[in-house]
Amino acid sequence: MSINKENNLPQNSLINEQDASRNQTKNMVNIGHLELLEERPVINKERLDVGKVTVTKHARTKTINIPIELVEEYITIRTDYHDAESQDLLSGDYDEKDILRHVEPSLDSKAVVTINGKQIEVGDDPIEIVVSRQVATITKDTYVIQEIDIDKSTHVHTDSIQVELKHEELDVTEEGFLAHGSRGKDVTPSE
Repeated sequence: MSINKENNLPQNSLINEQDASRNQTKNMVNIGHLELLEERPVINKERLDVGKVTVTKHARTKTINIPIELVEEYITIRTDYHDAESQDLLSGDYDEKDILRHVEPSLDSKAVVTINGKQIEVGDDPIEIVVSRQVATITKDTYVIQEIDIDKSTHVHTDSIQVELKHEELDVTEEGFLAHGSRGKDVTPSE
């Protein structure tokens, strides 16, 4: 008789148990099929709008003072007389005979006007003098003073959700003296 080193059982005893197990399997008849069920979580994701950001561009107005030099022309009229007596009349150094002479003008006296350093004789023809001045005209140019980039980013975080899951278990209740196999052996109540 040989001894199996793994179980320390005699070799013949091991062979007998295997034969008994094969014979018992041949005698079994399948009378039904039973499935045990369990719940497993199915997670779906949906996108919810939780807020919004409104970006609006608007213009503000401010008033500034800009100093600017403008040139404006003026007319200065200076009269020159050909004789000293007429000049005395204007300065206030005169007597009565000078007043009478100037009230009755003589034909040979002429008025002279100096315009821009040039003497012009005033006669019957009109003299046109153009007077000008500078005025400020304002135009506006637009320049970029600031650039703004708007980005939207996503952040991933892990959240924990509690889910209650059910599963089925099989409860077996035996009543009476039923013979059933244990390790390939028939067990009877008398054992």
